[in-house]
Amino acid sequence: MKKQSFIHGVVFLLIMVISCSYGQYTSWEYNKKVNNIDFAKIRYGINNTDTSVIIGFLKNKTVIQGYPCGADWVQFNKDWKLTLFRLDDKTIINNFGFPKNSWIRQNNDKLICAFPNDTVIQGYLCRGSGGPKGVQTSFYPNGNLESFFTKENVKIGEINCKGGVINNIIFYDNGLLKECTLSEDQKVKGISYKKGTRINIDLNGNITKQK
Repeated sequence: MKKQSFIHGVVFLLIMVISCSYGQYTSWEYNKKVNNIDFAKIRYGINNTDTSVIIGFLKNKTVIQGYPCGADWVQFNKDWKLTLFRLDDKTIINNFGFPKNSWIRQNNDKLICAFPNDTVIQGYLCRGSGGPKGVQTSFYPNGNLESFFTKENVKIGEINCKGGVINNIIFYDNGLLKECTLSEDQKVKGISYKKGTRINIDLNGNITKQK
């Protein structure tokens, strides 16, 4: 579980690399204007003769689909929906103000962000990354925090949760704690659990799984 959490947290830019699994890429095309967007370079992922992903490097900072994108890497799905980009200015998305230089990944109905610095979100200090390879923080469509990593241990309700880049903390979309790693030996509803135990909690506060 810890290994999985670590991979989830620190390999943000590899999302772009993993796109290679969609198929082969076309050769880079340089200084191209496509869909009214000026690219320094652009190429397409092809899977069974169909475009599966589009990756480019913007020539200039550009507003794309309402998002102020920095002159940096961008990624689109085959329908030209923007899926990965770096914000060039503070921007409100799903009721939350993301700071400039945040890397944003739009993954179906969820939003994943690598913040440029440690950022307080809904009362919790979420680790920043300093770049696209950094720690991920994810959000539900309603803007509520879904998953984050923090540098310090944190108490959420009656649960003492462990921080660090291999211990993500997960919430339900209503803000209740769903999953974390215990930072100390603890009793929950009269049952003792050891420090380092990874627990899942149901909506009634009962521990349903542990690892």
